[in-house]
Amino acid sequence: MRYLFSPSRLNEFLVHHNLLFDFNRQCDCCPSATIQLLHDKRRADGFIWHCNSRNCKTHNSIRKFSFFSGSHLSLEQILKIVYYWSYKCPLEIVAHESGLTPKTIVDFFNFCREVCSVVVEEQSQPIGGVGKVDEIDESKFGKRKYNRGKRVEGVCVFGGIERDSNPPKCFFVTVSDRSAATLIPIIKRWILPGSIIASDCFKAYSSL
Repeated sequence: MRYLFSPSRLNEFLVHHNLLFDFNRQCDCCPSATIQLLHDKRRADGFIWHCNSRNCKTHNSIRKFSFFSGSHLSLEQILKIVYYWSYKCPLEIVAHESGLTPKTIVDFFNFCREVCSVVVEEQSQPIGGVGKVDEIDESKFGKRKYNRGKRVEGVCVFGGIERDSNPPKCFFVTVSDRSAATLIPIIKRWILPGSIIASDCFKAYSSL
């Protein structure tokens, strides 16, 4: 949060953590010129990547290819939303502190969850081992018809996390169904032998 009051320090922080791309390199159109980060008051973020040659029009938004691309909110506003989301702040407090509408905040909260689900799925790894405790669970995520009753659409997911691992070790997969024939092979693939499995005793993997 302390970086939000200095645009230049904020940009350095985001580039350092690979949240903004660093385009500082030789210009593709001007072999003798380079792309540099320049102040530009016409831009919402106050900066732009631009060739330092006066005759070249090569430029890129500082948000290009980034998490912030496509949003009309300022970098400061987006980072505040992510900060509040990571600490599970109630929607009403975030709206009051940020001055944004609940709809905008909910959209970004959902975006944060989507990013996390993609990361977890792409970085899944085998968990557990002798004496390690692994927690597993399955669920179906989807919509309710007319927002009433049981969920009728969606996708089944199955995942697990190694308890007390730092950084957290986990796996997350989408499945066609929650039958024993589907889940047991996944458990064998992602959970190492000798693990202690903690579950809700769902009937599909009660044979463990």
